[in-house]
Amino acid sequence: MSSSEKQESTIGETREEESQDTSNVNEDVASLDNADSVAAEAVTESSDEATADNDEEQMWQKKVAELEDRLLRVHADFDNFRRRTRQEKEDLLNLANTKLIGELLPVLDNFALALQAAESSGDAGSIAKGVDMVYKQLFNMLENMGLRQMEPIGQAFDPSMHEAVMSEPVDGKEPGVVVAVMRSGYYFKDKVLRPAMVKVSE
Repeated sequence: MSSSEKQESTIGETREEESQDTSNVNEDVASLDNADSVAAEAVTESSDEATADNDEEQMWQKKVAELEDRLLRVHADFDNFRRRTRQEKEDLLNLANTKLIGELLPVLDNFALALQAAESSGDAGSIAKGVDMVYKQLFNMLENMGLRQMEPIGQAFDPSMHEAVMSEPVDGKEPGVVVAVMRSGYYFKDKVLRPAMVKVSE
């Protein structure tokens, strides 16, 4: 091979190498562009996700704040209801006591009159009669309010209504029958207000 041919061959090889290098560079540039595009998309997606997460977090924080506010309102309403109910009960009790005391005042007046009569008169019969009248007046008033006196004599002993304080054998009576009342018992509107103290047969 002549020197000119060698030179041409070397130049051809050099051009091929340059062309291949150019092609490689172009591929590298394309790869870099591709990587930049992928990176940009990843950054955009990451930014979108961060924004979405931030929006969701703000939404939950808002809901929590609303629930806390609602809970505080319910708690305040319940406190007001409890205070109002307690006040209403106190007012009702005061009203009931006022009514009872008002109805007892005439009885108190009559007791005062009976005491004055006892001081000015030595007649035991008239004093007893005056006290009996006052007793009946008081009992009638309480009876109108729902008080009822027990009548346990002759009944079988019942521990829910009677309190046995004595017992003795009684002819003609089977055991466990009330034969005497030591202290009266009372119902109030069909409920036992106070059990009767009784003596029962053995």
